[in-house]
Amino acid sequence: MSLDYEDEKNSMIAISETDTNTYDDFYEEMDNHLRVEHSMNMIFFGPPSSFLRLDPETILHLLIHTKKHLIPITRALLAWDIITDGKTAAFLQGREFLAFGLLLNVVPEEDLYYVNFGEYSVYKYFTNHYVNLDDRKFGVLVAAYRRYFGCDWYINGTRINELGYLLCGFPEYEIRKITPTIFKKLNMDVLGRLKRCNVNQKKALYDIATHPDAYGEPYKWSSHEINRLNQLFTCIPKEQISVLELEAIPAISSKVMTLLDQKKLEYFTKPQILRMNPKTRRVYILRMQLRSSLDMSQIARQRVKSLKPWLFCNVLAQLIQIIVIKSFM
Repeated sequence: MSLDYEDEKNSMIAISETDTNTYDDFYEEMDNHLRVEHSMNMIFFGPPSSFLRLDPETILHLLIHTKKHLIPITRALLAWDIITDGKTAAFLQGREFLAFGLLLNVVPEEDLYYVNFGEYSVYKYFTNHYVNLDDRKFGVLVAAYRRYFGCDWYINGTRINELGYLLCGFPEYEIRKITPTIFKKLNMDVLGRLKRCNVNQKKALYDIATHPDAYGEPYKWSSHEINRLNQLFTCIPKEQISVLELEAIPAISSKVMTLLDQKKLEYFTKPQILRMNPKTRRVYILRMQLRSSLDMSQIARQRVKSLKPWLFCNVLAQLIQIIVIKSFM
């Protein structure tokens, strides 16, 4: 009986050892003794033949749950080819674009031109999500939008409201075609998604906003107007700052105060500063203290060892202030 028990025990040990030594065919070209936590490295940095064994659904799952900037360009392109299956981007839905995100920067432009904006999930993704694409790729997406909806987008307030982040993909000369009457119909959704717009695009929108048929000059604005036009407040001329109504000042956000041109800060009056909300006023004070300080490029050029002790402390204090300001963004 004891012998039978020992045989059974040995058999169980043998089975356990056999199970430990088995591995998936996916890793046959890799070192099969690597631990599980290194599996992502094997997928994205291993042989292409191993990556090709993955099915599209698995690839989408991996892309969604992986930091995009860590994925090699070669793997991103290979994943794109597998997902599209040799077809154009016209067959993709929003979930595929969500999985790729900023990796769309490495996708060929001719593929993005065929993005199907007629598919609601695709349209919803690009209008409601900020995708960190370079300007050229974003312009290609807007060209794809034109293929489905034409070039007269600026004549309808409802269509502009639905554009969301895509509005900043249109050139300045087209944005200027929006009439003041149409502009006044724009809602907070689209006006709050202008952070992608460049300076010229924002200036064009600001000029429309200050037309008498829209919101008028800044001195007429209340907190309601500033709330709606927060993203455009950075375009306000410095001469117009001191005439802003005190009632409107609390609506200026800390984020806007962070982005406002340094030279414009001195035009706020003392009563206006006192009326700022605490967070915005804190950013304002910190930025005013940095007015005559070294900027980041000057600090970076100086070697720490060449700084005098008192100057080093001063620079360190400036760096801390900059970090505090950025924390409000």
